[in-house]
Parts: sequence; structure tokens; C-alpha cells
Amino acid sequence: MSTNSTDGTGPTDGISGEKVFHPERTHVFAALLMIGISLMVIGVAPLRLFWILIFPALFIWWALRSQVTVTDDGVSIRYAFRSGVTASWDEIEGVGFKGAKTLLRTTDGKEHPMPGVTFNSLPELAAASRGRIPDALTAGLEAQDGKVSVINQDGNQVLMTQEEHAAYLAAQRKQQAPDGTTDA
Repeated sequence: MSTNSTDGTGPTDGISGEKVFHPERTHVFAALLMIGISLMVIGVAPLRLFWILIFPALFIWWALRSQVTVTDDGVSIRYAFRSGVTASWDEIEGVGFKGAKTLLRTTDGKEHPMPGVTFNSLPELAAASRGRIPDALTAGLEAQDGKVSVINQDGNQVLMTQEEHAAYLAAQRKQQAPDGTTDA
């Protein structure tokens, strides 16, 4: 196993590595809970309702089979119920999000769901791709470090530096009249 650098310059020891993303294994626990609930329902009419168990079984199969593998060569996606997709870095346009889905966009215009990759796993994805997939999450968090969040009267939130916030407060104090009312 190689040591991956997070600055996008490549592996630190010269050995190529890979990172595998799986759906969270807690999904299996949820499926077992679904099986327990299904067994209570099936107990009413076992000969007619036994087929209900197929849904949690398929869900477990999906959770254990689906994965995304990021290597120095590209991204490989393995699905549970259809053929997988492999794309080299030259074929990858980017990664996008639609709701809770993470989608790999290729240069031919197709979008491929990436099971096991979430918005919160962007830093790991950026490190595994050696910076080829940017980490918007960390960049956004670093951009707001040391800033103050101000919500104005319209409900809009604005990020300000400490100096901008001090100037904003001073301007607010100047607008207020001695009796506590604001000037028009």
C-alpha cells in the first residue's frame, strides 16, 4: 500500500496506489432491520408474502457489491445490477452532484452514478485522484476560516473578515440615533 500525498503531486514513495469507496456498511444493518420487520408481516400469510424478503436481500447485495475504485489510471465503478464503467483520466470531465447522488461526468457527455462516494468524501476523492478531482469542500471550509457570518435584515447571510465586521458594526452604531432609533 502506498502513502498518498494530499497536495495533488502524486504518491510520496513512488508506488502507485488505489482507493476504494464502498457504500456505508451500516446499510447492511438497515437491511437486517427491514428483514425483521418483513418477517412480522410475512407471519400473517407466509405462503403469499415470502417474496417480500427479496427487497432487503437485493439491498444487501447492492451494499456489498457496489464500489468505486480510484487509481493512477482512472476511475472504475462496479455496480450491483448492471455492468461497470471504467474511465481513464483523459476521459473524465468532472464529478457533480444531483441531490444525494454523486455522478462521474465523462467527456462523451455521459453521467455515471458513483456508489459510496458522497459530498463529504470529496477530500479523500481528491487525495486519491492526486488532485485531478478538486476538493471543493475543503476549499470552501478554508475560505470561511476566520470569517464572521452576518445575517442582514433580509435574511441573507454574508461572510466578513474580522476587520470588515468591525467596520460594519461601527457603521451600524453611527446610524443609530441617541434615543435608540435608526435614522432614515
